[in-house]
Amino acid sequence: MRIIALVVGAVTAVLLLAGCMPQRSSSSSPSFPTTGAAAPVAASPVADADVTSATGTTVKRVIDGDTFVVDGGTEVRVLGIDSCEAPTAGGRRATRAAEDAILGQAVRLTTEPGVDLDRYGRQLRYVAYSGGDFAEMMVRADHTAIYTKGRNDASAAVQARLRSLDGNGRTCGAAATSTRQPTPPIGVLGRSVGSNPSPKPQPQAAPRPAPKPRPAAAAPKPAAASYKNCTEAKAAGAAPLHRGQPGYAAKLDRDGDGVACER
Repeated sequence: MRIIALVVGAVTAVLLLAGCMPQRSSSSSPSFPTTGAAAPVAASPVADADVTSATGTTVKRVIDGDTFVVDGGTEVRVLGIDSCEAPTAGGRRATRAAEDAILGQAVRLTTEPGVDLDRYGRQLRYVAYSGGDFAEMMVRADHTAIYTKGRNDASAAVQARLRSLDGNGRTCGAAATSTRQPTPPIGVLGRSVGSNPSPKPQPQAAPRPAPKPRPAAAAPKPAAASYKNCTEAKAAGAAPLHRGQPGYAAKLDRDGDGVACER
């Protein structure tokens, strides 16, 4: 009986001690007071684009300030901007700026809804790189301006943003020309085609002799005539008539001296 009493006393003591212990929270991790909602991220003009169609790729070659080639040989034209042509001084600056920013680097290409390729088959894309929006970076310099040559396929929000950053337009300069004269191709006779050698003096043609005068045509002999008498011969203007002339007749030569109708 003594043993039973000791066991009951021990159990009672344990129960009393358990009731005095503080209750712990059922959560396994401590709770921290909240500090408020996070600040909203500033919207970018490209956020209006179809971000679901954004793709990541790497720039393999820069053609000029607004055109480059990515993985797979795809040529991309940057939406919204227009850099100077590559051969000009401004174009060389734009190309160098693009190479410094994205050549060999990863970029994200994003489409504008309803816009895909230009008339040359190049992809029209917004371009994001490690430094931010590529078009916004380029349009701040004087080698690149907002696109105005035709319809700008960038969204209205993107165009407004680029226009606000484009305070200097474009200064391209003339295209570089080589001072070296190209060697003209060699012609069949060994002379350069297109060269202008001094012409050789041509031999002067001998003067043509003056045409010989044509002999005067012989006067036609009067047709044989006969006169009844000298009156008729004189009326015809044929008198005097000499022997051997047409119209001479011995009957008209009274004195027989060979001249008829002499008076």
